[in-house]
Amino acid sequence: MNLTILSEVLNIQCLMCRWNVISVVIHNARLPHAGWVWLVPVIVAITTFGAGASEIELSRRVAVMGTVLETTVSARDRGTALAASQSLLDAVDEVERRLSTWREDSELSRFNRSASGTEISLSPELEADLREVRRWWLETGGAFDPGLSSLVEAWDLRGRGKEPSASELAAARAAAGLDHLVLGSGAGSRSVAGFGIEEGGFGKGVALREAAAAALAAGASCVVMNFGGQVQVAGGCEDQWVKIADPRQRNRDVARLSLDSGSAATSGNSERGMVVDGVELGHLLDPLSGRPVPSWGAVTVVAGDPVTADCLATALYVMGPGRGAEWLLANMGIEAVFAEGGGTTTKLTATAGLRGRLVASEGTISYLQRESPNTTK
Repeated sequence: MNLTILSEVLNIQCLMCRWNVISVVIHNARLPHAGWVWLVPVIVAITTFGAGASEIELSRRVAVMGTVLETTVSARDRGTALAASQSLLDAVDEVERRLSTWREDSELSRFNRSASGTEISLSPELEADLREVRRWWLETGGAFDPGLSSLVEAWDLRGRGKEPSASELAAARAAAGLDHLVLGSGAGSRSVAGFGIEEGGFGKGVALREAAAAALAAGASCVVMNFGGQVQVAGGCEDQWVKIADPRQRNRDVARLSLDSGSAATSGNSERGMVVDGVELGHLLDPLSGRPVPSWGAVTVVAGDPVTADCLATALYVMGPGRGAEWLLANMGIEAVFAEGGGTTTKLTATAGLRGRLVASEGTISYLQRESPNTTK
């Protein structure tokens, strides 16, 4: 297991009596799993008053896939909470070994290095991942396109950033696009040299989905995760408040969203933007132009499935609030909120399904209205 535990908190709560919750935080620890050892001792002190049903809550922070995953697992007893949390982390570790292009030994990295035109075998899991993202590529008309490794390299988005020359950009665009992905039964290939798939627009969603399923199967009653800003709630959880940050001032909230299940994913340029030769460049790329998408704000997508939320947050940001709103009105079952501008001039526009779940910090929220299929003109 390659996950590094940044911190761990064990809360023991009584549901039907008066308990005093005692928490122990463990910093820079590793799991006692597959040869791993604790770097510091664990001491849990519990003070109880009376008797009643108890709920164990275990929280962990993990460095994985180039970002931080925060997890909270609730269960009926300490052993179940530990087992469920371990199953969750094992599932994330498995997804990282399959999809993380931050690791040279991942299955997706090996696929990206394969000779163009040469078919290689794919695990059933990776094949399913690639078929799923290809579906969203088609559904969004190419606005969601993870086949942009050549462009990521041309703009040096994993480094200090640079603006490619016209010839470099042309070459990168020629090798970009999911239409260069060829999938067969249990196998796949790259149709051109230089083509590669970035997991940044869907990998967190896959990890959240598999981690939640693993934790619930191991006995967790509630699972709450925040994976680099994408939130997932699964099981019988109380409502969680997801903050909608000001696109220009990330430490300031412009709204709060109530989420009792499903996932909320946000896309925007503010957190990972860079300045090259005095010009601000965003990390999200427009598949059509091959250039960074201009910074217009941020979009948060709410969906029952975290992969759906992850893919569509990227797609809707690329589309922008105008075309994105049109796409949402034509596609039922997806909710989203656009935060345009920033500061005191932030404009909030949301789908009607978020009424009653979205609270603005100041000002008002405009809601998109889907036309009823029975409406006559």
